[in-house]
Amino acid sequence: MRAVFVGAGAVGGYFGARMAEAGLDVAFLLRPESARALRESGLAVRSPLGDLHLSSPEVLDPNRRSAVPDVVFFACRAGQVRAAADLAKPLVSGRTMAVPLQNGVGAPAALSRVLGADRVVGGLSRIFAERVAPGRIVHMTLRPSITIGEIRGGRSDRVDRLVSTLSPVPGMAIDGSDDIWTAMWTKLLMVCTIGAVGAGARAPVGALLDVPQTRRLLETVGEEIGAVARSEGARIPEGFAGRHVPRYKGLPAQTTASMHRDLERGDPSELGEQVGAICELGERNGVPTPALAALYGVLLPGELRARGKISYRGVGPRSADSMAPAQVNP
Repeated sequence: MRAVFVGAGAVGGYFGARMAEAGLDVAFLLRPESARALRESGLAVRSPLGDLHLSSPEVLDPNRRSAVPDVVFFACRAGQVRAAADLAKPLVSGRTMAVPLQNGVGAPAALSRVLGADRVVGGLSRIFAERVAPGRIVHMTLRPSITIGEIRGGRSDRVDRLVSTLSPVPGMAIDGSDDIWTAMWTKLLMVCTIGAVGAGARAPVGALLDVPQTRRLLETVGEEIGAVARSEGARIPEGFAGRHVPRYKGLPAQTTASMHRDLERGDPSELGEQVGAICELGERNGVPTPALAALYGVLLPGELRARGKISYRGVGPRSADSMAPAQVNP
């Protein structure tokens, strides 16, 4: 099987490296900076499941023809999916399967508009990892996994073949879902809840659970997302978030979502593709999301500043001069 990863960050870098180390035919389609880093220094993963280093990973040149892949994993940011699909389109043939691994639920539709709906399946990844530099991935905890499934529901031969091929790869798990739409919404509920509340509180999951007010906010936001998910056809039961939030205790206390980390660093994040998109769907479907909308409003100025759309100075210690009374000229 030949696999191409569009992106070599925390998700694409980790899973792509694991598959390549296991002997699969893996290539990466990357932005120039990342492509140069992988060609010069390889791809390294540090992980409690075992470190690895690919000294010469295959990095594709978008301007040259290459072998047609059986599967293309889109491991870029949610806001980059359309551009990634345009970049990958020359690689895709009738037999190629396109698998999105983003947080959120909009990627399958975006890929379908470029590549054709018959080539796209639903997908998601579960991993706590971070790209600390181009070609350098740190996996932090838990066993990373991928879930795939047909958007229309049910199973298919192509999904079963991919699961069977990748199941033996060390350092990861893969499974097929009969209801990938619900699985994708469930993943979004989890990461968006921790990400939005964590970024708003500027605290990791352990602190969010220890403080009663933020623990209740996790449940409230989760139930709002669940209601929007049901309005979009996902089968998430009422009360799901209240039953699921206690499971966050199983995570390391310092766990944060990638959206939270991006916002805290002042980098562009997936705030719009996660929180903003859910609020928009809620408004469109008549489902109120007051807590999530409030968090979106709180976090949006930082996102806009990171994208260069507004400018303001961060809050820091005030000098004596800045505290002096304003001078008014007569």
